[in-house]
Amino acid sequence: MTQCRSASSIEQEQMTLDLGIRKLIRANFDAGQISSDGGLLLLRKADQQLELTELAQFCFGDSRRQDLLRHPVLNLLRQRIYGIAAGYEDCNDAAKLRFDSMHKLALGISPNSPAPLASQPTLSRWENSVDEAGLAALQKLLVRSFIKQRKRRPKVLKLSVDTTCDVAHGYQQLSFYNGFYQTYCFTPLFIFTEDGFPLAALLRAGNAGKYDGTLRMLKPVVEELRRTWPNVRIEFTADAAFAAPEIYNYCEQSRIKYFIAIAGNSSIKSKSKHFIQSVETLYNEFPQEEESLTWRQMEERRRFASKDKGRMQEKFESEQVYIRKYTEFQYQAKEWPHPRRIICKAEHSRKGADVRYVVTNADRNRPAKIYEKYCQRAQCENWIKDLKNYLHCDRTSCQEFKANQLRLLLHTFAYILLWKLRRDAGLKFSTVETVRLRLIKIGVLVTESVRRISLKFSSNHPWQEEVRRAWNTG
Repeated sequence: MTQCRSASSIEQEQMTLDLGIRKLIRANFDAGQISSDGGLLLLRKADQQLELTELAQFCFGDSRRQDLLRHPVLNLLRQRIYGIAAGYEDCNDAAKLRFDSMHKLALGISPNSPAPLASQPTLSRWENSVDEAGLAALQKLLVRSFIKQRKRRPKVLKLSVDTTCDVAHGYQQLSFYNGFYQTYCFTPLFIFTEDGFPLAALLRAGNAGKYDGTLRMLKPVVEELRRTWPNVRIEFTADAAFAAPEIYNYCEQSRIKYFIAIAGNSSIKSKSKHFIQSVETLYNEFPQEEESLTWRQMEERRRFASKDKGRMQEKFESEQVYIRKYTEFQYQAKEWPHPRRIICKAEHSRKGADVRYVVTNADRNRPAKIYEKYCQRAQCENWIKDLKNYLHCDRTSCQEFKANQLRLLLHTFAYILLWKLRRDAGLKFSTVETVRLRLIKIGVLVTESVRRISLKFSSNHPWQEEVRRAWNTG
């Protein structure tokens, strides 16, 4: 039986507030279909251009009865990836979002349709149904998506690899104690291009070695790239955790130029000892300038310490006198088949000596140029921070390891869509969170008639130009 409510009961549900402006403020949830994720169709448009979910659906098997199917694999995939990109990283969020008009519209479902999207149990069962073959196909799809969005053959491809800590809060399969991070965790491994596109995202056990799985992940990536661009020049950068003979040998056999940091052992330090001492001697020849700079910093600190507007002395505190020089030499470890080129950077300042080593098979360019190529790998850490801090790729709370690997890939796919929006909207140096707030988290009123569905955004939205640019690109 339909329950009727009196006008007085509706009046009691309203939220009211008197601010003394001679008008009573009333608030209620009766405006119709309004969503805070008005930019979700930008994700759908980027997805269609990359054909990301269209191809990813074939990586999953489906043993459900097709005649009773309510939520196809493609819809489950899109619902999960779009939700992660919009800031809903937990699968539990589906319980609230399954009725949202924009989330339904992004999947091609009418906002007025009475059928909701998939629930959290349905999504969880789907995540746990993935197998090893499907995960391998999804990994390969990352490389194919990168190739598809390239409009021309690149002259050089610069790849960076790095790992991170994914803390485990429970007894997930293959989550072990890691002595370096001093916690129970997973240690996922990523490969990025120089412009931040992820080519691989491999979830590893918590007790995995520093470079375990690197070649298993790198080989199919290189093979897929070379299949499309046979003669493309590939450069590979990594920190000292990946300084392993197996990686050196593979790169040399595959015509890959590598720039990998290496720890200074006694033999390497012996070869660079006189060079480091010469840099220290040069630095000691400028004691007066160092004292003058210290005096300037103290004076500026006193001068601006009481100012309300900013701290101008920071400009002078960032200055320092230092000597930085580069050299190179040949070195062969016992397990190496031949000598390799070692680049040494020695820097001396009032903080002391800072010595770094890089091993490479590049036979051209000066040592300083070689070291700059290695330093480009630092940007990879910022992209991993985007994945962890803003897309929360560390929400690997499933019991099964394969399901957690799928979750890592789903978050990586969501990152790819936001990466494309960032590039199309001209927000090159923005974080993923900035892209989300400016392009996705837009209030919208959704109205549906017989012939059309209308989306009405705020006339004062400050990022209209970026939204239009992202929509019209591609």
